[in-house]
Amino acid sequence: MTAPGRACRPLNPPFRVVDTDSVTTIRATCPHCGEVDITPEAILLSLGHPAGIGSYRFSCPECLDTVEKPADRKVMALLLSAGVELDDALEAPFEDASGWPERHPGGPPFTVDDLIAFRTLLQDDEQLLRELNSA
Repeated sequence: MTAPGRACRPLNPPFRVVDTDSVTTIRATCPHCGEVDITPEAILLSLGHPAGIGSYRFSCPECLDTVEKPADRKVMALLLSAGVELDDALEAPFEDASGWPERHPGGPPFTVDDLIAFRTLLQDDEQLLRELNSA
């Protein structure tokens, strides 16, 4: 409810579709970089629920982070009308969903330090061969 004499301001949509020189550009929001312009081909739309609730994701052209946001029916319809395609995995239903979702194999989670150590190991062929032979 607004105070008397104050106008209601519409909520900002999660993105805007801009058509410039016959190239459709979608202006989305990255949590790190703010507003960014992306093409429909750079967005993947996923339907996560039979009721029409899903999500869309894209790689930010500025920071290269993957951004995923929820999408209700209205957002999904707008994205589809702008040329965004549905995730290919949705076209064929799971025939055997027994392995989904994957189970965690146990052990500590993979960290950034593990990634750095792995990269270093890949740079040293002799050390990599020793590690593979000892496993």
